Amino acid sequence: MVSMKNRILDHFGLKVMSLVIAIVIWIIVANVDDYKTTKQISGIEIEFVNGNAITEKNKVYEVPEGTTIDIVVKGRRSVVEELTSEDFKATADLSKMSVTNAVTVEVSAISSYVARDLTISYTNNAVTIAVENKIEKQLPITVRADAEVAEGYAIRNKTATPNLITVKGAESVVNTIEEVVVDVDVTGANHNLTANAQPVFLDHNGEVIESTKFEYDVDEVAVSVEILQTKKLSVRVKTAGEVKEGYAIASIDYQPTSILVVGEAEDLAKVDEVLIDDVDVTDCSKDLETSVVIADYLPSGIALADDIEEVMIKVMIEAVEEKTLVLEADDINVVGKEQSYQYAFTDSEGGYSIKVRGLKDNLDKLKVTNLIPSINVEGYGPGIYTFTVNLKEIKGVEVLDTLMVELEIKSEE
Repeated sequence: MVSMKNRILDHFGLKVMSLVIAIVIWIIVANVDDYKTTKQISGIEIEFVNGNAITEKNKVYEVPEGTTIDIVVKGRRSVVEELTSEDFKATADLSKMSVTNAVTVEVSAISSYVARDLTISYTNNAVTIAVENKIEKQLPITVRADAEVAEGYAIRNKTATPNLITVKGAESVVNTIEEVVVDVDVTGANHNLTANAQPVFLDHNGEVIESTKFEYDVDEVAVSVEILQTKKLSVRVKTAGEVKEGYAIASIDYQPTSILVVGEAEDLAKVDEVLIDDVDVTDCSKDLETSVVIADYLPSGIALADDIEEVMIKVMIEAVEEKTLVLEADDINVVGKEQSYQYAFTDSEGGYSIKVRGLKDNLDKLKVTNLIPSINVEGYGPGIYTFTVNLKEIKGVEVLDTLMVELEIKSEE
């Protein structure tokens, strides 16, 4: 027992010194093996906090999509080599944003054990945020039904419920919204349709704007489409009033001359034309050009199926001229003659003059024979008589004189 004790105590100081030296050597070797090193960690996702500091000022902000940060870490090799982007947390506090809309990103290790022996450095730890005024805009909702319905049918009415939508968001985005539509398929339809549809937002080029970029208060729209039979109607135009004295209407041109309408079958059966009878030419002395809204002349229950909404009208007005025609006795048809009598005009030497008035084009074409001059002698016996010559009315020509002729009737000897 004493011997064992003596062995332990023998050279005790030397043994303690050896132990200390061994520990020191172990520490040195361990430190040499776990030396300090650096590593770049890329793609750490940034969490943006305190966004209400911006939105409370009636503004909106947009963070650049896919915004991440890269860092360089320095620490013990055994720790650093195992680190990934998942071991770090990156935070940007929007309440501390600068006047240039830049915000500093703070990065820290998630594990406190890792964090205590780690140095983090950045190439750039500032992110610029897009900040804009938040605005609100109310727009009508339009039903879009571009397909063709069944032949002989057309859409009379399209309704959306609700028919208004309110959009809120960044000023630059909301102001690009030109139109809001809901689409409904009417291909080959010959009856009324109902459907539910989501609103589609379009810019001024008709391109779709992603609805994730703003807020809106209508997610679904109830759509109703009224589909009825069609009928083609002729268009007729009449003038009202009198043109200035000395002038006349030469012609009336208008387009379209027919239109396609839609309505219930019983309403369509009651109408064959659209009459526009109030084109006012009172005191006009030159051509008149005007347009009228076709819908104003359609009867109740009838609506346009065409895209054309107006009738374009041109009334040509020209100055009237006067012309003298000369009728010979042979030009006058004597009606009701008796075979036992002889008939002779006693005042026909030099012919009979008659003055007419009208448009130059009409007068240039006018011939005496067009007037078909005649007198009726039925029931008249021998003697000398004065007759009024009957003249046919010619459209666009006014006869200014009353033509009187003297006729002698004799018995055949």
